[in-house]
Amino acid sequence: MKIKSILFLLLTSHLMFGAGKPVKMNIQKPISLFKSSSSVPIDVKYHRIGQMWMRVTNFSMIGDDSYTNRTPSGEWPGGSGNSYLYRGSIWLTGSRNGIRATSTTEDKEYTPLSIVSKETFLDGLAEHTECKFTDSIKKNESHIPIGYEITQHTYAFGVSFADDFVLYKYYIKNVGVDTTDDGVADDTSPIEDVHFTFRMDGDISKLSSWNTEADFVNRDDHAMCLTAGWDELKLFPYMENQFENDSTLWETLGSYVGDSTLTIMFDGDNRGYPSEVDTSLVSSDNYFYEHPDDDFGNPNSKAEFQSPGVLAMQMIHTEPLLKPKSYTTSYIGQDFDDDAAQWNNAIGKTKFDKLFKLPPFQGGGVNEGDYRAITTFGPHESLAYGDSVEIIFAVGVGVDPKKAGAYSFLKLVQDMEVAKTIVHDDFQIDINEFAPTSNIEMGAVFDDQNNFQGAKIEWDPGLSIGHQNFAKFVLRKGVSRDASGSFIWDTLGVYDLAAVNAILDTAENNKVGFFDANVSFGYDYTYDLVTESYSPKYFKVTLSTQDFITATGKSHVSKLDDIRAVPNPYKGSAPWNNPEPANDAARHWKDRIFFINLPEDAVVRIFTLDGDKVATIRPTDSRNIENAPETNQATAEWNLVSRSNRDVAPGVYIYHVTSDLGEKVGKIAILR
Repeated sequence: MKIKSILFLLLTSHLMFGAGKPVKMNIQKPISLFKSSSSVPIDVKYHRIGQMWMRVTNFSMIGDDSYTNRTPSGEWPGGSGNSYLYRGSIWLTGSRNGIRATSTTEDKEYTPLSIVSKETFLDGLAEHTECKFTDSIKKNESHIPIGYEITQHTYAFGVSFADDFVLYKYYIKNVGVDTTDDGVADDTSPIEDVHFTFRMDGDISKLSSWNTEADFVNRDDHAMCLTAGWDELKLFPYMENQFENDSTLWETLGSYVGDSTLTIMFDGDNRGYPSEVDTSLVSSDNYFYEHPDDDFGNPNSKAEFQSPGVLAMQMIHTEPLLKPKSYTTSYIGQDFDDDAAQWNNAIGKTKFDKLFKLPPFQGGGVNEGDYRAITTFGPHESLAYGDSVEIIFAVGVGVDPKKAGAYSFLKLVQDMEVAKTIVHDDFQIDINEFAPTSNIEMGAVFDDQNNFQGAKIEWDPGLSIGHQNFAKFVLRKGVSRDASGSFIWDTLGVYDLAAVNAILDTAENNKVGFFDANVSFGYDYTYDLVTESYSPKYFKVTLSTQDFITATGKSHVSKLDDIRAVPNPYKGSAPWNNPEPANDAARHWKDRIFFINLPEDAVVRIFTLDGDKVATIRPTDSRNIENAPETNQATAEWNLVSRSNRDVAPGVYIYHVTSDLGEKVGKIAILR
C-alpha cells in the first residue's frame, strides 16, 4: 500500500467521490430511555476489513483494553495481533442548572441502549455499524447524569487508499434528565458549556507475544498534538537522522500543515530499556549499527521494526463548531479519577501541552512514559432539549513498515487527508472506478499413488478484465510475517490483460491457474490475488482477495512422520478460528490447534515442559469448521483449555501421540 505520491495528487486535486447516502439500519429501540430496564446487554462487533482492525462497542469504548486475549484494537496489520490502541475513551461534559459534570468511559457512566448493528456497503468493500448509548441512567452514587443520548456510527473501508483508519460519527443529543425516577424526562433544561473530549491511551504497540506491562510496550510511548508543526520530531535521534539523510522528507512532511485537530501517539526510545539490536546482524550503513541502544520503533535483533506505525485521532467535522480547546498528556498513575480532576487537569484547561523535553543535566531528549493523550473540543454555549451536536473523527494507524519514523508520520497525514475527503463525500467511494476483484480457488494436488505434489490456485478473471480500468493481476504467496506482523509476500506471477487473454485462449475452464510445487507437506500458506486498476479519479487502486491452505492429504495414515500441529507456533488465532469471539462477555477468541494426519486410533496427550499433564484429546472429524485445513478424517482439535478447564498460559508444550503404529513426540509454542 505504497501510494504516497498518488495520494498527494489525489488530495491536492480535490477530486470528488461518488454521491450517495450510507446504508441506514434499523437498530433495537429502548422501551424507556431513563429506566435501567430499557438498557440492553453489552455488545461488540468487529471491523476486520482493510489493514487496520478495530473492536466497536455499545458502551462508548473504542478498541479493547483487555490484558489477555485482546480482540482487534487498532490492530495493524489486521490479523497480526499487533495492537496499537489500548483504549479510546469518550468524555462528555456539560452543565445543567449550574451543575457541571463529566461522563466518561473510564467511570462506566454510559448505558447501552441498542446492540451494535453491522452491515456492509459499497458491494462489500466497506462496513458500517450503528448503536446507541446514554449517560442519563444513573450508574453509581458519583455519577451525575447530564442528559446525553449518543448515536454512534462507524465506517471502515477495504480499498487500498482508505484501509488504515476507521471513521466515527456521533450524534450527541440533549434528551433531558429524569429527576423523579419514573422513567420520564422532567428536566428538559438546556445543557450549557458542552465539551467533547477524546482520551487516547495507545500502547505502541503490543505484539501478541508481548506482556502488556513490559517496558517496551507501554513505557516508551509519546503523545503530541500538532499545534506548531513538526519540529518536535527532531527531538528523536532516529527521526532527526532521517531528515538529515533525506532532503525532501522535511519539505514533503511540512507541506501538511499540522494543527490541534490531530493527536498522535508513537513509540520512541526508552533509554532505560536496551535495544535488542545485534550489530553483528546489521549492515554498517544501518542507523542501528552506530546506535544499537536506541529502541525507537522496537527493532528486533536484525533491526527490523516491530512497532513501525503511529496512532492518531483526527477531528474532521463538528456541527455546530466545537473548536479545539486544550490538549493534555497524563501518564500511568496520573489518571484523573473524578469529575473535578478531569475538569481541572484537562477539560477546563486552555493550553496545549508539548512533548516534555528533559534539561541537559538530566540527559536531554524526551521524557518517555506510558502516556495518555486527552484532547478537548468546545465549548458549545447551549444545547437545547431535543437538539444534537454532530462529531466526526478518524482513528487510524499510519505505517511505513520498512523505514518507520518520519515516513510513518507522512503516511499517517496522507491517510487522514483521505479520511477527510471520504467524510466530505458522505462516506461514499465510487466503486465503478476500479475493477472488481476475483475470488481464488485452491486445492491440494496428488499423483496416482495419492502422494502430495503441491497446491493449485486458480481464478475466473472475467469480471476484472472486463472493466475499462483493469491494469493487472498479481499473485503472491505469504509463508511468514516480518517483525511488525506484515506478511512477507513472494510474487508468483504478474498477469496484465494480454497475459490473461493468452492463457484463456487455451484454458478449458475459462480460468487462470498457477501450480505451486514449492510447498511442504503439513505447513500452511496464504495466497493473495491483487487486482490492480488505474482510475483517472483515484489513480492506482488495489483490491486483494486471500485464501489459506494447509498442505496435507487425505490418504490413509500408515506412519507417524506426517503428523503436524497447526498452526505452530500458535499466535493468538488461526484462519479457521471463529472470525469473532465466541464469548463477547469474556472477550476472547475461540482458540483451536489441530493435530492433523493422525491414525484413527491415535491419542494425543499434552504436557508442560515440567512433565505436568495438561490435556488428552482424540481424533474426530465432526468439526464442520469453515476454512479448516484439508486433512484425513483422523484430526484432533484442542481448544487450548487444560483438563482443569482453564485457558493455558503462553509457553512451550510437549505433545505425545500414541497409536498402534508407534509413538511420536513434538513441541507446540503458544504465543498470546
